[in-house]
Amino acid sequence: SSFGSAVSSVVHCPLAHFVNTAATAGVMSLRRAIARASELSLPLRKTSKKDQTRIGVYPVPPEAHVWWNNRYQVPGGEIKQSFSPYQQKIMWQYFWNGPSRWYWRFSKWAWPMGVPAIIVYIFVYKSCEADVEAAIRAETWY
Repeated sequence: SSFGSAVSSVVHCPLAHFVNTAATAGVMSLRRAIARASELSLPLRKTSKKDQTRIGVYPVPPEAHVWWNNRYQVPGGEIKQSFSPYQQKIMWQYFWNGPSRWYWRFSKWAWPMGVPAIIVYIFVYKSCEADVEAAIRAETWY
């Protein structure tokens, strides 16, 4: 019986070290993969505070906060005014939709306001103006 206990204490399982190493390697490779994916999705570095500028306040999605905080310029170059894509989107829609928007506004109010205003101008104002002109001509000798 003493021989059996001595053998059991000396013999080690050869797979115990392999299982522990495999688990550690798997966790490490997973960590590397996550770090590599996060490195690819973000720029190399954030623009310094001196070179940052904000033009207006816009609803920036959280995944684009680093891209939004970066300035749109080439290092070493000089850009005096930058025009963000958010501003471009807003101003393009404003100018592009302007004619149709004003056409819709004018055509919407043409009958309820425009036609009565024209009728009042023609029949009331012009007839009063004609009456005044006739009275002046009747009373004036020249």
